[in-house]
Amino acid sequence: MYNGKSIALPFNFSILKWAADTRQILDNAQLPSSVGFYNIYGTSFDSPYDVCYGSETSPIADLSEICHTMPEYTYVDGDGTVPAESAKADGFAAVARVAVKSAHRELLKDKIVLQLLKQWLGVSDNSQHSMSSSKVMDVSVEPIPIELATRDLL
Repeated sequence: MYNGKSIALPFNFSILKWAADTRQILDNAQLPSSVGFYNIYGTSFDSPYDVCYGSETSPIADLSEICHTMPEYTYVDGDGTVPAESAKADGFAAVARVAVKSAHRELLKDKIVLQLLKQWLGVSDNSQHSMSSSKVMDVSVEPIPIELATRDLL
C-alpha cells in the first residue's frame, strides 16, 4: 500500500537466481588449513526456522501472489534472528563451537563472548605490556574452563 493505493510488486527472479548463485559459492567455500575457525552462536530465543505461504489445500500458483499473502512461521531455538542449527551449519571444521544464551546483537557485548575471544586470542591476565603474552593486545581476563570453550552446548 502506498498513499492508500495497492501497488502490485512482481516477484524478482533475478534476485532469486542471485541468491541461488551465492548459495552455491558459499557451499563450495573452503578455509585454508592454516586458518582456525571458531563459532560462537546465540541460543534461548525463538528464532524463525521456516516460512510457509499458502497451504497444502490452498497452494500459491503464481509466485507474485507471495506479495499479497500473510506467511506462517515456525520457530526454533536460536538468537532470535538465526536458528542455532543454522549458525552451526557453516560446513567448516571448527576448533570450537560455543552456544551462548544471548540474542543476535547482544552477542557483541556479552561478557562470556568477550572472555572466549580473549582466551582464543591468547590474551593473558598476567601480562604487563609484553607483546609475547598476546596475539593482539594485553588486558585482564578471567579464564573460561577449556571444556566450556571446546564443546557444543546444544
